Amino acid sequence: MTTQVRCRAIDGTPLTIRLTVVGDAGVSGGGLPTRLVSVDDGPQLLQKWVPRADSGGPGQLRPLDREIRALHRFAWAFPRDSYPPELPRLWYYDVDDDEPFVLVEPYRGEPVEGLLPELGAQHRYRLQVGVLRALHLASVAGVAHGRVELGALRWDSGSRTVQLVDFERAAGIGEPRETPDGRRADVRDDVWDAGLALWRTVHPHTGRGAPDLTVDGGALSTLLDGVFANPPEVRPTPADLLTRLREPTEVPVFVPGSALAPGVEAYLNLLRRKRENAAAQAAQSAPSRSWLPWRRASKSEADEQPAPVRCPVCLDSYPRPLPDDELWRHEDGKFVEDDSSSQDPQKRQFRSLSGYRRCPNPSDDVAGHFLPATYHDHGPPLVVAMIGRPSAGKTHLLAAMVREVVDRGGLTPYGLTSTALDLHRHDRYRKQTLEPAERGARLPGTPEGLTDPAEILLLSGPGGSRPLVFFDVAGEDLQAVGDARLARFLIGTGAVIFVHGLEAAPERVGNQAFEMSLARLRAVPDFERLPAAIVATKSDRLRYLPPIDRWLRHRNGPLAVIDPALLHMESSSVYAFLQNRGEHAALAPFSVFDRCTLHFVSASGSEAAPGEERFPRGFEPVRALEPLIAILAMAGMIDAGRVGT
Repeated sequence: MTTQVRCRAIDGTPLTIRLTVVGDAGVSGGGLPTRLVSVDDGPQLLQKWVPRADSGGPGQLRPLDREIRALHRFAWAFPRDSYPPELPRLWYYDVDDDEPFVLVEPYRGEPVEGLLPELGAQHRYRLQVGVLRALHLASVAGVAHGRVELGALRWDSGSRTVQLVDFERAAGIGEPRETPDGRRADVRDDVWDAGLALWRTVHPHTGRGAPDLTVDGGALSTLLDGVFANPPEVRPTPADLLTRLREPTEVPVFVPGSALAPGVEAYLNLLRRKRENAAAQAAQSAPSRSWLPWRRASKSEADEQPAPVRCPVCLDSYPRPLPDDELWRHEDGKFVEDDSSSQDPQKRQFRSLSGYRRCPNPSDDVAGHFLPATYHDHGPPLVVAMIGRPSAGKTHLLAAMVREVVDRGGLTPYGLTSTALDLHRHDRYRKQTLEPAERGARLPGTPEGLTDPAEILLLSGPGGSRPLVFFDVAGEDLQAVGDARLARFLIGTGAVIFVHGLEAAPERVGNQAFEMSLARLRAVPDFERLPAAIVATKSDRLRYLPPIDRWLRHRNGPLAVIDPALLHMESSSVYAFLQNRGEHAALAPFSVFDRCTLHFVSASGSEAAPGEERFPRGFEPVRALEPLIAILAMAGMIDAGRVGT
């Protein structure tokens, strides 16, 4: 049987290959079916895959994901020309399709369990060394196996070496395991299991309890001294046990983070200069305006001179109260004047929640339009602009953000609640965007020529309420040079989210959407002080590359608080990653804005197959709300420390 599949190489490069089944290899120790396949009629590889669930939907991805993550770390840690034979070797993988899989080099040798009666003393000694060396190598790469059993060990009699396989339960050392107690992964847990496996090569033993070492008066009991002690922190490491056997522990290893060190240093230097400039400006004069407009003006302040308001559609500003105070309602796609004669204030307030008021449109340079009747009854609106080239992922990112905020209460832990302010607009956005996304549909790109907000919400918190307005404009319009009307929403912008889509082949050319938007933002007074975020979206395509693998796995707790230090760490990681890949155009906004954070995000959680209109594994964003949380903190709507500076 031959099939054509898509997959990714170790560096994330997408490929299409032909697999021909050569033979069945049974089931792995982690329960995944395995078989031998040839790739493009060439080399044979071992395939593990996740079959569909009984319901017909995608199967459980976690065991395969853990295996790929561990093997990926090995691939980055050890030189290709001297890859250790004690560890399995990754070739290709796919985690986005209905039946995801991994392709590895065929395992060496035979399962240890069936060879024990044939192993002599010298071979048993080399077996002990091989098991401990495999654990030591894995720990050097930052991986704990999770269940070292005889079934996970293979013996190559030709080279007299051991191979440790089946990493479906693996975890990064120091990372919480997916267990109820959330204990962090420790290689010394593997030492216990490895000790049991080595004991069973000589003595019968069942269960996972500690054996009685006193029944063996030979070298094995000496080697395993302390291996079954508790707590795990007092047990010897694999390196300690190799030293007992007088075996070397030096390992040639490449530290993945080392390539990012220059980028981290560049980030810190640039951040330091920005802070020095901000301090110098503060010393010379008071800020020209505050970017903490959360509080309402006092009655005396409001009576003296009502602040002008700005329409997010025509971008005109005008004083309050509006000249047209009549209510309008939305019926059958048109606005109709509300002719209700009731003067009861509570009834009128109720109608206003779903009603509209006509914008005075003083410049008369756009068609007549309407705003939610209560739009200007709250604190100053925060208009958030989504900036990015075509296909950067703005539409999916905004959908993920709105879903997290509205449907999942994502801002509740930060003291904010959210409701729709423009009910008809929100109803349309839900039907056209949120509901298809929830069904796993791939969303179409933003049509060109749109100038209206995509969504208008109302955020409420201890300091009052404030409209939150999102603009998602087509990337073609953002990078257009001629017609400035298509991007004039930037005039009213109060915060900017720059969206940069990651691809396996880095984009080293300029980003015209960023360039043109930065140029046009100069029309905004003090635009450098706007809260800004740079989002490396589509990060799931490179999910196993360091440092992306770490950040996509990080989750905030249920009682979330903003940790400026953690935001600073992620920002430095993103900056260093993009700089190391030569994607300097994506970093341009960081030099422009006084306060700017950077984020790794997957707006959909996986990638749809070319030509398919759905995500096979559903719409499952990862860390999509983090950029908005940072923006709200920088805008003073969430109480936090020093964010983005």
